[in-house]
Amino acid sequence: MHSSTAETPHTDGTCNETLSTQSPSSEFSLGVLVLLAFLMVLLALVTILGNVLVILAFIMDRNLRHRSNYFFLNLAISDFAVGVFCMPLYIPYSLTGKWHLGRGVCKLWLAMDYLLCTASVFNIVLISYDRFLSVTKAVSYRAQQGITSNPVIKMVAIWFFAFLLYCPRKSAAAAGQGRVCAAG
Repeated sequence: MHSSTAETPHTDGTCNETLSTQSPSSEFSLGVLVLLAFLMVLLALVTILGNVLVILAFIMDRNLRHRSNYFFLNLAISDFAVGVFCMPLYIPYSLTGKWHLGRGVCKLWLAMDYLLCTASVFNIVLISYDRFLSVTKAVSYRAQQGITSNPVIKMVAIWFFAFLLYCPRKSAAAAGQGRVCAAG
């Protein structure tokens, strides 16, 4: 289960206040805000729990430790981190329309959100490619099932390329433009 929080109102990658003239809290009644908050927290908890179960299944059951399942483990790790870090920090922002946690946390959240969501998408692409190879080159694919170094290299490469794609650029853009998150 994956929910990308990378689609935030601050599209330029900085920690600015939302661009809309009204905050979401003025658009909805208190009851609707409470319901939205409950549903968002529930989604974050389901994301965390579901991915913990996948990680635990991989750890506990040795029969699951073959090449293609390493990629599912990597996906579960990235989605677990989205559920633990990105989603909880995004909930108050999405409900109020303002960032209340300070500039440093905002910059960290932006970098982690982009990194984790990009790693998740890259994992899905890698899983799709792996499934493609298992169908089109079934004989050679099965012959390589015992080799774990190849999947590990690909898993590390996913995190490396996701980091290179967003973290240095987003951090430099946020610092270089001199903009800060709006304090409550």
